[in-house]
Amino acid sequence: MSAFSKAVGCLIVGCATTLPMAAGPAPVTASPVVDASTNLACGWSPRIGAGTLNFAYPDAFANYWVTFVPAIPGTTLTIRGSFPHARYMSFTAYTRLGHVSGALNDQLITADPGGSNPFLDGGDRDAGGREYTIRVVVGERPPQPEPNTLYTGDSTGLVPVVYRVYRPDAELDATGGAGLPRLTVDSASGSRLDLSECGATDAAFDPHVTYPPGRLRYPSLVQVPKAPDWRSVAGGGYFPNPDNKYLATLLDPGRIAVVRGRMPTFAPTYQGRATMQSGEVRYWSLCTNNPISTAVTACVVDDELDVDAAGFYTVVVSSSSDRPVGCGIGWLPTDGGSDLLIMRNLLPDSDFVHSVQAADPADPRATMGPYYPEVRYESRDEIDSWGCPSE
Repeated sequence: MSAFSKAVGCLIVGCATTLPMAAGPAPVTASPVVDASTNLACGWSPRIGAGTLNFAYPDAFANYWVTFVPAIPGTTLTIRGSFPHARYMSFTAYTRLGHVSGALNDQLITADPGGSNPFLDGGDRDAGGREYTIRVVVGERPPQPEPNTLYTGDSTGLVPVVYRVYRPDAELDATGGAGLPRLTVDSASGSRLDLSECGATDAAFDPHVTYPPGRLRYPSLVQVPKAPDWRSVAGGGYFPNPDNKYLATLLDPGRIAVVRGRMPTFAPTYQGRATMQSGEVRYWSLCTNNPISTAVTACVVDDELDVDAAGFYTVVVSSSSDRPVGCGIGWLPTDGGSDLLIMRNLLPDSDFVHSVQAADPADPRATMGPYYPEVRYESRDEIDSWGCPSE
């Protein structure tokens, strides 16, 4: 097995024994040691997501790829890519504990000279000149960081860098039609290595699939309240997306839950809109997850949920055998013990005071107002009696 493959394995399983649910976030305890024999001929990993390596609470509508930078002073990774047709993209570097050491989302990336960034508010999403160049520098972040640059901080071993693409436009592949960025490693001694993709071609991607819990184990979220209460969490220690913040709650096993709240406005990109428009959030989703394996089972996403005249969505969460027959509502399965609900808010507008990011962690209901996801338990007969608006 190459050093790259070993590093992927350590990132996924933590290179540690499985911890019980009551334990807190555990370190990735066996980061590979970089030496003269390390094989860095590979670039991006194959696509990671709910349908591939389902762990650490992924979003079913997001795609992830990882590469590794040797934490040797003077080493630089150069990333050259093209902005995808998608809702969101970012690059994030992590410590071996799974915490963020540096991050650049799409809005913070400057296009190459003569080009334009289609993710800026009002940007032309179909514009040419979509190329960008990013550097990942091994070392501490200076007081005045360079543009388009990530710093790894005081890291050892191999530093994971994750590339994310959320909600690619309709009929495009997981990369949003842009392919994967090209990678070049420059060492302190002046040597240069262009990394190959090493099997990073896209695999079949269907965000609507119900995924089994899986057998991978990762330290679980702790102190999550029982519904109807939610806890605000940031995802620390789980290789989180720093632009997301989450609400989490545990449902009573075997019961049918109804989740209702106001849908924040969002950037409507999926159908190929020509202009980037801002919203109260960039992206919103609600997912059922298995709290033991940390796998996602299924998600519903903002642009696929029906809302009523007041802008409220309704999602029923139940086992497949209790799936409701009504229409105009979303549905999430709890099969395989997936009783953990996670709601995401990604990149809220600075003026949106009801986001999860702006919420009081001790009492998110108080500050989120109608956007707080209220949970109640209902019978199957009651839900089926709702019927359809046209009836």
